[in-house]
Amino acid sequence: MICLLLLTTAMTVVAQNQQATGAYTDIYKEYTDDPDVHIFTSNIDYTELAKEITAGCTDDYQRVKAIYEWMCKNIDYDLSFSIHRADSCLLMRKGVCQAYCDLFYRLAEPLKIRVEPIDGYAKGMDGRIAKDGHTWLFVYTQEKRGILLDPTWGAGGMVDGQYVKNADCLLWFNVEPEWMMLTHYPNLEVYQLIDQPITMREFRDLPMPNPLWREYGLDGKTLFRLAKEGALSLPVFYNGGERQFKIVDIPLCDSLTIGQDYTFRIKMLNDRAFCVRNNREYNMSADWQSEGNGVYSINFMPRDSVRLTIGLKDPVKANYWNTMLEYPIKPATAADWARVEQRYPLCVPDARAVGTIDGPAWEQAGYDGHRLLQIIREQKIQELPTIYSDKGQKFKIVEVPMNKQLKRNQEYVFRIKPESGMEWAVVNGSEWFRDWDVENGVYTLEVTPRKLGMMMLCVKMKGDQSQFVSCLMYDVTK
Repeated sequence: MICLLLLTTAMTVVAQNQQATGAYTDIYKEYTDDPDVHIFTSNIDYTELAKEITAGCTDDYQRVKAIYEWMCKNIDYDLSFSIHRADSCLLMRKGVCQAYCDLFYRLAEPLKIRVEPIDGYAKGMDGRIAKDGHTWLFVYTQEKRGILLDPTWGAGGMVDGQYVKNADCLLWFNVEPEWMMLTHYPNLEVYQLIDQPITMREFRDLPMPNPLWREYGLDGKTLFRLAKEGALSLPVFYNGGERQFKIVDIPLCDSLTIGQDYTFRIKMLNDRAFCVRNNREYNMSADWQSEGNGVYSINFMPRDSVRLTIGLKDPVKANYWNTMLEYPIKPATAADWARVEQRYPLCVPDARAVGTIDGPAWEQAGYDGHRLLQIIREQKIQELPTIYSDKGQKFKIVEVPMNKQLKRNQEYVFRIKPESGMEWAVVNGSEWFRDWDVENGVYTLEVTPRKLGMMMLCVKMKGDQSQFVSCLMYDVTK
């Protein structure tokens, strides 16, 4: 049999006939004698090699895993498609899928481990079923209980015309039935091992899974159900997060809606920083809630029409985030923006139209987002004055010009309630305005700018007797 060779990865799923046994999960299955499966005769005694490979193992599951890992490490795929038997496979250290399974059978036989090769068909990365067929295994780890595995796919596959060893061969070891059924179709229905067996036609119609779905830990049983229903849609997945994180819970859809809340839960496998990003909105690792055992969660509402991504901090490039998942954002309706406005008023289009708004600084100055958005709309503001708070300058705004663009020779009123600083002034070129009227802690100043260019509300901070720092900055035009 010339079998399909695929370089791919896998995921985790639990079927109803599976149970946790020690540190692994196995499947109940009656013994099957398949007359279509042929085990070649052998002239080699595999006993000593089998014992050497499994030395130190304390149960059959460990022995099966040891044989599998040894084969994935030491046996390559035979690109000449001529090696089918265990003996030749061992001597040449390569073979097709039938040789992999025949060798596995011979190594397990002296250890009294029952192996049932499974003949059937597998899909290529293009989703097409290879007409030459494929062979994989069901191996018993205890009485009438065992696991599915594919040592051929676990060992490696073709990348750009070259055979490449898999970095993680265990992705095709102890594969749950639903995951296997997305890519492998056995000739005998008994090997489907799912609650409701499917036909070859149904198998053909199932979408080919992205290798990263399993690598990143998506739930295979859920995906298999959605695939059968024709309702499987997922975000875009990118390489780079392998062995970095696992997905616990994400929206199972291919796009998100502005103004809707979504929950993301991931399990980090190291201390690498991560974030969720929606254009200018970032929520870094510290913004996520730790659930313990490396699991973090966040509820996030998209509030920008640009994509939403989950990213990992690049280990080399400073301030660079590698995208792992990407959701496009659906075109927003008026109702979508209304939901955003309830919680994030400065993220709606009317607010974004005036440029980047430093919401925390304006809130410190006495404007919550809803009040500021109301002013923007009522006064038809095109650009707000630049506001600063980085030097500790604190004040409450009672009344100031809210448009950044001011007219020369036009009078403006500044009314503020200082909370820090020693001396306040409005500066327009070389002209300083300091004659404030003070009543009940409120400073009032009438200003008529005469110089084109910059005008600033400034304050002299304590500890610095000579330098004023900016609080608000305007542009004076004709």
